[in-house]
Amino acid sequence: MTHTVLITDDNELIRETLEKALVSEGYRVRLAKDGRECLEAARPGDIDLILLDMRLPDINGLEVLQRLRQDPSDPIVLMMTAFGDVESTKKALELGAFDFIRKPVTPKALASIIKMAMEIRSLRQEIQQSIYRNKERYGYHNIIGRSVALQKVLEMTTRAANNDASTILIEGASGTGKSLIARCLHYNSLRAYQPFVEINCASIPATLLESELFGHEAGAFTDARKLKKGLVELAQGGTLFLDEIGEMQPALQAKMLQLIEEKCFRRIGGTRKIVTDIRIVAATNRDLKKALEEGSFRQDLYWRLNVINILLPPLRERAEDIIPLVEHFIGLYSREFHKPAKRISEEARLVLERYAWPGNVRELSNTVERIMILEDGERLLPEHLPAAMTRDLESTGPPASPGAGGSKATAGDFDLKRLTEDFQARTIAAALEKTRGNRTEAARLLGLSRVGLYHQMKRLGLLKKEEC
Repeated sequence: MTHTVLITDDNELIRETLEKALVSEGYRVRLAKDGRECLEAARPGDIDLILLDMRLPDINGLEVLQRLRQDPSDPIVLMMTAFGDVESTKKALELGAFDFIRKPVTPKALASIIKMAMEIRSLRQEIQQSIYRNKERYGYHNIIGRSVALQKVLEMTTRAANNDASTILIEGASGTGKSLIARCLHYNSLRAYQPFVEINCASIPATLLESELFGHEAGAFTDARKLKKGLVELAQGGTLFLDEIGEMQPALQAKMLQLIEEKCFRRIGGTRKIVTDIRIVAATNRDLKKALEEGSFRQDLYWRLNVINILLPPLRERAEDIIPLVEHFIGLYSREFHKPAKRISEEARLVLERYAWPGNVRELSNTVERIMILEDGERLLPEHLPAAMTRDLESTGPPASPGAGGSKATAGDFDLKRLTEDFQARTIAAALEKTRGNRTEAARLLGLSRVGLYHQMKRLGLLKKEEC
């Protein structure tokens, strides 16, 4: 890609000399002799870098720089001056100048500075694009589910994201989406343009975890040949996500408590305190209150982390989210594997909704991924699902018989007509609940016509008075 450079200087000889040098390096070059020409030339937004003289005949270079900073295209600005004015240099850098060049400058040195500036700009643009993608990816609109339980989680997450002064503890079983919620918190907060740094406390040996988090000075221990910044330092300005914090050893818990309370730390082997500005989000699938009783987790750290608590319910407690999630993952893996999407058969739908999903959303995602890879056809059928799912359903068997469980049976327990009507009423009620009151759909599930369902509901006393 050929970059365009705008040279702004009132000295014609300097303009021509720099133009010749940059054209030979492969740059497109435009020229401006004063501030107004510079602003006019930059207006189309196709300038990548501007060489701007500090002293111009019409507008001061600092004023031109200030106006350029309002340009959405945000070109790189390199200030040039023949005078060593420290105050002007400082002001230019504060206004957003990339660097200051003392005149005269050799063509070779100038080309080197411009090349470095372009590389840094390219890197910054990549970072910005990555952040924009993540803000879109982790927007609340991308969280799949309509259950009341999930909506409560999202409401709490939204409030927590808008107030980044407090630490957050996310609790939930494995696979419920703790990491996803942590990212939503970050990318919907004021810290979204700063780093999101994640570490799994269970995946790193306790002897190495302290160094990973807090870094070390050169010579701090045998293998510490050079200084290493830890993740706490790398997260500066952003969010540090401590996954599986329940696995952290008590000695390191004490240092983490100090970090939260004092907002500073020391590297291993260091004496200097390093001030931090980070938000700490922790997550665990352990029962931390039980860990407190056992003495494996510090009570003071628990209360420091638990300022805001977000509890993620298991998938079995939000069954209405199962089918939307399955459809989401079908679409996702359909695009990834370049295969047509599948429709979920009614039989498979029932199996999916009744299964307990001990592995939660992670298990559901893996199940759909396997089906999309291995199974052909337009429909997702029960036989495509793991055998364990159908076995679990079969093992639950039919409802318990009257008098089961050791209780003494009465004559009423064997009233076949009453028992049959009770069963029919419960079955119809379940069908109506599943279809959210849609009687046409409920009748189809029950193998009845809509009129037939109406007569059954009337016979069993399930109609409202105004419908009778």
